[in-house]
Amino acid sequence: MAGSTKKTRRSRTAAGRLDPQSMMTESTEKGSASKTATERLEHDAPTDANTQSLEAFVLANEAIMNGMAALNSEMLAFGNKRLGENIERSESLMSCNDAEEAFRIQWDFFQSATQQYLDQTNNMLAIMAKMTGGFWAPVEEHTKEALRGLNEETS
Repeated sequence: MAGSTKKTRRSRTAAGRLDPQSMMTESTEKGSASKTATERLEHDAPTDANTQSLEAFVLANEAIMNGMAALNSEMLAFGNKRLGENIERSESLMSCNDAEEAFRIQWDFFQSATQQYLDQTNNMLAIMAKMTGGFWAPVEEHTKEALRGLNEETS
């Protein structure tokens, strides 16, 4: 067919630009069609492993982000509570009639604040432990699966 041109279909984005990711997928699919099943498995194995690793780390990142949000929320709530109590204590001290009453108010404030800070530390540590466990769980599971796969290949 002299004079005819071969049209090639190019993947385009909604804006009409060429989409390199789709083009790469199409190219890979065309190349995979001529390969045997074994060749495709050997070719796709690293990609599958990378995808699984990426999925594990996305889940791990999600656990960290959720944990950081919980820590932030906890710290803001605690800070607001302590600020309110500091203001109340200042008002109580201004209305004191003698040094003994002022000392008692300060002593009560100190004991209360110390206990609240200890409790808050425990709350924060619990959130951090949950966050750390949430981070490592998908990574650990992925590692176990990868090791099982390697053991099966070598058996």
